[in-house]
Amino acid sequence: MLMNLSDVRKQKGQGIVEYALLLAFILGIAIAMQGSGIDEAISNTFARVAHALGVETEQDKWATADINSIMDDKDSAAGRLKSDQDFLKNIGRYFIDNNFTREQIQTMLGTSNNSNVLLGNFIENNDGTTYFSNELRGDGSVPETGELFNWATGAAAGTQYDTSRRYLVSDYALHNIQSTTNIKGQNVVTGNGIKIMGITYDGNGKDAKVKSIRIAVNPNTGKTGEGYSRSDLDVTVNR
Repeated sequence: MLMNLSDVRKQKGQGIVEYALLLAFILGIAIAMQGSGIDEAISNTFARVAHALGVETEQDKWATADINSIMDDKDSAAGRLKSDQDFLKNIGRYFIDNNFTREQIQTMLGTSNNSNVLLGNFIENNDGTTYFSNELRGDGSVPETGELFNWATGAAAGTQYDTSRRYLVSDYALHNIQSTTNIKGQNVVTGNGIKIMGITYDGNGKDAKVKSIRIAVNPNTGKTGEGYSRSDLDVTVNR
């Protein structure tokens, strides 16, 4: 189990060195396993260890820097896109790894639909703070996805949303962080909506388990420009 930052700071020099070596070890494994499918989980663990040590990662910089300076940094575009793709894949893995049944998922999401299901929205305010909402569906229903951001980052259940950070950092997401949608005749800021675009199950009954799930950002709307596209933020996760 990972230590809290406060616990790490209480450690003597040897303890901190040992924890730093663990961080380096995890990084080495992640590099060796890159492309295997296991590297995503290792990457999440690496980020959590780095955070516990107070080490600023690239994701930390992207999450807190001025939005214009990030978008001007073309060298980081590929890395930021991969970060968002991993973010979406982690959401898909949450549904698969928890072995949810069809009945459980339909109850959680408040619908029997297998596609075009809004899970929630990530929005940035004018002052740079951000927030997550699962209450922006056009039909007024609210899915049980209040911790979607924790599923996506691998954080422990109950971890509070950090309003000082942005959770999606790719060029496409940054261009749409304050996008609006017409909901019941009102122009509502919806930012980046996360949707399930398709679910397949391993059977036909209510107890069938998820076989694959496709997650996308803003599949129906959103700006597309040179060098960035919504199609980049559309991933399928298989069991």
